[in-house]
Amino acid sequence: MRKQLTLGALAITCLLASRPPAAGAATDTADNPPPTDPRDFSGVWWTRGYDRTFRPVTDPPLPPAQAAKLLPFTPSEAASWQHHLDMEKAGTPIADAPTQCFPHGVPRLIASPYPVQFVYSPGLITLLHETAHNVRFIHMDGKPAPPDTPRTFLGYSVGHWEGNTLVVFTDHFNTRTQIDEEGLSHGPELSVTERITKETNRSGQVELRDRITIEDPEHFTRPWTAERRFPWRGDVRIAEYSCEENNRNAPKNGITVAK
Repeated sequence: MRKQLTLGALAITCLLASRPPAAGAATDTADNPPPTDPRDFSGVWWTRGYDRTFRPVTDPPLPPAQAAKLLPFTPSEAASWQHHLDMEKAGTPIADAPTQCFPHGVPRLIASPYPVQFVYSPGLITLLHETAHNVRFIHMDGKPAPPDTPRTFLGYSVGHWEGNTLVVFTDHFNTRTQIDEEGLSHGPELSVTERITKETNRSGQVELRDRITIEDPEHFTRPWTAERRFPWRGDVRIAEYSCEENNRNAPKNGITVAK
């Protein structure tokens, strides 16, 4: 059983990197290779390490502090982001949804340093995230969100294929989540467009590249794009994750008190 242990990056990077294969799982990805169909993402993928922030993609890549200067803040979002940074520096970080065992939100969930499994069924691609058992449903029937769709933590996702790239548009978010753990915030007009492509990296490893375009006119002056990569992990099975059982991050009066 996996539990939520500590706050953010202080907790998990080393712990997750050493996670052994689950009982009965293959011991090497070679024993369970990824599907060869470029449109078939079925199986388990796992991002390397943990980057708790989202930053604009640049070529060549910039260090996080420099990339942060490219974030197209509105004045109100710039003030909000700085407030989050100041509160964290003071040892009183502002609590967000995951500290209360609620779903992480999108794109925040995409940065989670836990594995994710893609499951295909007719008209639907389901993403099973190990972290807090967050589940995303990508509707592939070509229909927009119904008029009465509620605003939720993970929003409503509609997908289609452009060549071998899965394009996922998500909106209908509530405002109880953040864009990343550091403190980028959003409003009800947030929309997220992902372009997910299966590639082979320079090391010969198959991975998914997820280009994430974030748009929210109340918080950013223009859309901007971040990126995450997820190597194939045929040796891993999704495990149980019980946030509620050992939630040391539970906030008091809106402040995360875990050290």
